[in-house]
Amino acid sequence: MSSERTLRVGLIGAGGIGRTHLASYDRVREAQIVAIVDINEEVARAAALQVGAQVFRSVEQMLEQVELDAVDICTPPAFHLEVALPAIERGLHVLCEKPLAHHPDAARQMVRAAEQRGVYLMTAFCHRFHPPVVALKRLIDAGDLGEVVMFRNRFAGPFPGVEERWFSDKEVAGGGVLMDTSVHSIDLFRFLVGEVARVQAVVRRTNPAIGEVEDTAIALLSTSDQRMGVIEASWVLAAGFNVIEVYGTQGAAMVHYWDGFRSRYKTHRMDDWQPLEEVGPDRFVGELQHFVDACLGRTPLLVTGYDGLRAVEIVYEAYAAAGSQ
Repeated sequence: MSSERTLRVGLIGAGGIGRTHLASYDRVREAQIVAIVDINEEVARAAALQVGAQVFRSVEQMLEQVELDAVDICTPPAFHLEVALPAIERGLHVLCEKPLAHHPDAARQMVRAAEQRGVYLMTAFCHRFHPPVVALKRLIDAGDLGEVVMFRNRFAGPFPGVEERWFSDKEVAGGGVLMDTSVHSIDLFRFLVGEVARVQAVVRRTNPAIGEVEDTAIALLSTSDQRMGVIEASWVLAAGFNVIEVYGTQGAAMVHYWDGFRSRYKTHRMDDWQPLEEVGPDRFVGELQHFVDACLGRTPLLVTGYDGLRAVEIVYEAYAAAGSQ
């Protein structure tokens, strides 16, 4: 595919995260949303008016009538497989929101199909593109923190009304807060520390209205050489720190989200903590730009379907360890 052309993208799902993607494409070079699919035609039309896209009620109709290079899937997880496969079969690249699927078997089918067809399948792990995380990854790769031995990531806070949304419907989401939030945390551990070899977990349902799934959880991850990480997640606890912490033999770093604290780092050569800063687009724009650049042949795809598959597999290992499956 020539790098001089615009990537023609079909957006599948124009709800909450779909609207975030749609707004972010305004700042992405050489990409255009040309078609939008949503089961709610009013939602699709409202979204399409923003970008001049065509509107469809089914993926099949869109694939038949519009020339596309890629699709961006923003539906609930249980529908990822069924909308991804027709696009992959037509040779289209796929960006798919996390979790890659509601179950490892479905995620595995998506990965296998993309490999067989020779197209890109990218999991939308936006936190890899958060500017302070980009800076943290550079510190780690440069050896400034020494060997990374400990990792902690907390994404927790109130999610009002979650019991009435698909996030807490096990058949649709595949799980609770671990599947919704901790897929990001697991991917960050794999990205910054290493592959997960062992998982332990404790899960809890604090809000009885949520039903079958957990709303609060802790998972302990470790690599084959015993580097370790703690992941904390909740939909119901009062607001607190949302943070990534990395501790190495020669330094440490902290990336803060939404809590007013500055991301910072310190090595054994420094007397004081210094800001951990990186100039760049926000994490959604960075994610979409990377997908577009990979599809246009400018860069290797750095976040793959396999990354999404591993995160779902590890979530299910956590459920098994917690005795909740």
